[in-house]
Amino acid sequence: MNSISLVTARYLSARLPFYYGWVVVFAAGSTVFARMAPSVFVLGIFVSPIAEEFGWSRTLIAGAVSVGAIASMFLSPVVGWAVDRYGSRVILTVSMLVLGAAVTSLAWATTPLFFYMGFATGRIIFHVPVQIGSGAVVSRWFIVRRGRAIGLMYLAGAVGGIFCLQVASIAISLVDLAAAWIALGITVLAVSVFPSALLIVDRPEDIGLRPDGLTSGPADVDSGPATVELPEQTSWQEVDWTLRDAMRTKALWVLVVVVGALFMIQAGVSVHVGAFYQDRGLGLTVVASAISINGAVSAVGSLAWGAVIERTPVRWAMTFLMVLSTVSTMLLLTVHSLVAAFFVSAVIGVVAAGGNVIPPVAYASYFGRRSIGSIRGIGETGVQIGQTIGPVLSGLAFDLNGSYLAAFLTFAAIALLCACGMSLSGPPRFPSLTAMART
Repeated sequence: MNSISLVTARYLSARLPFYYGWVVVFAAGSTVFARMAPSVFVLGIFVSPIAEEFGWSRTLIAGAVSVGAIASMFLSPVVGWAVDRYGSRVILTVSMLVLGAAVTSLAWATTPLFFYMGFATGRIIFHVPVQIGSGAVVSRWFIVRRGRAIGLMYLAGAVGGIFCLQVASIAISLVDLAAAWIALGITVLAVSVFPSALLIVDRPEDIGLRPDGLTSGPADVDSGPATVELPEQTSWQEVDWTLRDAMRTKALWVLVVVVGALFMIQAGVSVHVGAFYQDRGLGLTVVASAISINGAVSAVGSLAWGAVIERTPVRWAMTFLMVLSTVSTMLLLTVHSLVAAFFVSAVIGVVAAGGNVIPPVAYASYFGRRSIGSIRGIGETGVQIGQTIGPVLSGLAFDLNGSYLAAFLTFAAIALLCACGMSLSGPPRFPSLTAMART
């Protein structure tokens, strides 16, 4: 299959009027689109219907997200190593097959055990192979235009979130829960398997190209630092860190903690936001529309954040994002009407877009391309710890107090603390070089 993808890539690259890296972005984007089937936003539509049909508590339902995150913590370093060793194409193709089967199986999950098995498996795919594999392969194809490329990839994810949300909402309303899960499983398989298997090539050098399609730049990521010529006739150096060296830097661990906190807040809000809006008197159709606005804003925001992160130092972009996370969480407490729900969902969508785009660009900008899979594998553990804590914290707050107030106030305070910490952190310093990748 690898030889088929290489032949296909060489054939298309020779005939396309644009750089083949954009085809890789499309193929990787198809997996990011499909991974939204078990996203926390889509689960938000299922929470109330599942609770009513099976009598499960919201904490029990949200626990499936946490179980998937816990399992992902142990698998992230392994999958990161596998992406570097075997390539993103293999990892992503197999992952899409597993994801399609796992989501479809939820149609028959009428006990908590089987629900946890199916949904947690989907969450593992969501968290680990797709997140690491897609980001790694796009980061290897682009350096100068990395922000825009990753922004486009997550645009596909935002569109996927809207599509899956609407599919689930319509199927639940017109048929039942089982039909909704089957429709989502079919969507995963139809959209993502063939693009990832046939179009992804792991490095531009594999088909005789260079990152960004430039005529000068790093000829081989294994050969060490190399200068990339920018259109403005300026240059910068990309330094390829090993995993061991990266783990010795404070910058890596600051990113792990701050990004983990961001996703803790995101998961803690997103899993429950559908039920929260319904508690505030909004109907299921209105809630689906509000969450869809989140996705639409996230789609546009992905492109905007991609442009921003190419021009803004990582720490300032991340600091602003955490401040915005504080604001969006506090704004949830003001929702009592349709207009307020739509506005707050839009702000949350801006935060979600930044959370998708900034971290993969940050890791690649700080630590280079060669070991990006392994480094992201370590970095994603912070995300999974956060996503383990967030949904359960919100669920417990509601089950104990009948309100999400305590959870949302806690999230806002954590985001503000992380903004302060990130503003004081700079890029890592490579021991043997003074010129660092632009951040």
